[in-house]
Amino acid sequence: MCGICGIAHPVHNQRPDGPLLDRMTQSLAHRGPDDGGTVITTHVGLGHRRLSVVGVASGHQPMELVERGLVLTYNGEIYNFPELRAQLESKGLSFRTQSDTEILLQGYAQWGMDELLRRLVGMFAFALWDGPHQRLYLVRDRLGVKPLYWASGHDGSLYFASELRALRLVPALQNTLNTTAAHHYLTLGYIVGQKSIIEGIEQLDGGSYLTWEPGKSTKTTCYWDFAEIWTARQNEPVLNDSAYQEAFNALLGQCVSERLLSEVPLGAFLSGGLDSSLICAQVLQHQSRLKTFSMGFEERSYSELPWASLVAEELGTDHVDAIVACEDPDLLLKVAGHLDEPFADTSILPTYVLCREARSHLTVALSGDGGDELLAGYTTHAADKIHGWIHRAPAPLLALADTLVQQLPDSRRKVGTVYKLKQFLSGARRNPCDAHGWWRMLLSHEALRELVEPDAWQNGFEPLAPFRSAYAEVPDLNPLDRMLYVDYKTWLLNDILVKVDRASMAHGLEVRSPFLDHRLVEFCAGLPPHLKLRGLRGKHILRKAAQGQVPDRVIRRKKAGFNSPVSHWVAGPWRELVHDILLGVSGVPLLQRARVEHLITEHMSKRRDHGHLLFALLMFSLWGADPRT
Repeated sequence: MCGICGIAHPVHNQRPDGPLLDRMTQSLAHRGPDDGGTVITTHVGLGHRRLSVVGVASGHQPMELVERGLVLTYNGEIYNFPELRAQLESKGLSFRTQSDTEILLQGYAQWGMDELLRRLVGMFAFALWDGPHQRLYLVRDRLGVKPLYWASGHDGSLYFASELRALRLVPALQNTLNTTAAHHYLTLGYIVGQKSIIEGIEQLDGGSYLTWEPGKSTKTTCYWDFAEIWTARQNEPVLNDSAYQEAFNALLGQCVSERLLSEVPLGAFLSGGLDSSLICAQVLQHQSRLKTFSMGFEERSYSELPWASLVAEELGTDHVDAIVACEDPDLLLKVAGHLDEPFADTSILPTYVLCREARSHLTVALSGDGGDELLAGYTTHAADKIHGWIHRAPAPLLALADTLVQQLPDSRRKVGTVYKLKQFLSGARRNPCDAHGWWRMLLSHEALRELVEPDAWQNGFEPLAPFRSAYAEVPDLNPLDRMLYVDYKTWLLNDILVKVDRASMAHGLEVRSPFLDHRLVEFCAGLPPHLKLRGLRGKHILRKAAQGQVPDRVIRRKKAGFNSPVSHWVAGPWRELVHDILLGVSGVPLLQRARVEHLITEHMSKRRDHGHLLFALLMFSLWGADPRT
């Protein structure tokens, strides 16, 4: 992967600020440690930091197609680029490099932007300057795997970058906290939607491209409408289960094999769960050896190392285990330093360490990310189904059950039964969409109101609004698929993909996820619900695909997750840091000190478990040093 950035200036014959572009580019050096460069033309300056994977010797960027007046800075991998190259060569075009970067330039020159994007298979974010037409395109892949932020200046200029940190260097942009985004973070643990934590800076939505021309308003075009595609897939003729299974197996195999193209060492993550285990088994159908990596904890209820070792031994991989040790809070500080927005998914910690360990051996790793969103693998999908059975029960009865369960003592084991029951019953009286969102919330609307300073409170704030908006986009889908679509538009886009991108790019590691191939995603959208969730167990078609390739114990295993024991760490090795950061002189931005102190006291005395919330507050406080100071 790589880091990209740029400046577009509207004034005729005035070049963008070169030193500023250099600083923006350098701020992304961790994303591309192998090479870097900038190109400045009239109106536009493009910057690039390169992680060399394909076309290592000839893929320097920004790349120019001088005879066409085109310049490109690109982050990603185009998995079908050999096929596209052959198509272009059949039309008489010749290539100067062996990289997939040149495919984008030549493909745009031959087909135009819309047709080029229709043909691409991969993960990408890129900026392409068309000099003859005085037009800049910012493009993001269909699912939003690779990040792209942008902002407009008051004079009609445009700034963009792979990470927020580069844009925060721009003097023309205000470095003001987006309070609404902060409210969403505090309730969900991540920034949801297209807004960023900084006012005026947005993320380009997945499956879209932005067009900028001097003196004109920016225009955003959706080239991949997942809601429309998913709805259309529901109306296709239904096949028998064996036909779906055969097609699924073949497509997954293709998605894996295409992601093995690399000129640098390649391996895989192996958690011991179904998704990563099957990906590793599929890789070994194409090569005889595979290096795999897993991460565990000293707290036994959180560690998956025994399962990973079982699969590694069964498959015969060259396996590396590592332990996340947090006696010293340095890890927390390092991770927070690489997150240019607040982020409170506790699995960011082991993911960061996993990527660091893998990078010491290789440059590219395959992962099983996306399988749960694809095929209803989360506990919340089973909870949705149970909710459909009981939500019509008398409200007083559900309220009584909720009250009684909330009195049960908290357990600090990994997402135990009591925790799940409390979460479920606290949302059981809500409608299906709100209940689905509720089960992933850190704070209720009422609890947030108690925590936020009165002067900072956003009247009319609704934490479940993003879930409701996504749910409303697909009214014709069946209940399960509506919730899966909500997950794609919220949890996957703003949590899972952000986590993997930031943790991997902190170490210059490229992560490829076969389950996030848009062709596989579109295929699974059209599957009957019983091939995703059968009874209360998800990923039915994937379990069938794994038979004979993955140990039966792994196929039968329940979803475990990748959470960290932050409740233990907050009350243990991080105790002093928690007090220093959350109760220091400046306190936590926007929040009432007395309420924060109350949460800490309850947690340290073990009266209540506020570990995940206190972790979120820590990450909110540790984030945000202005890079210009």
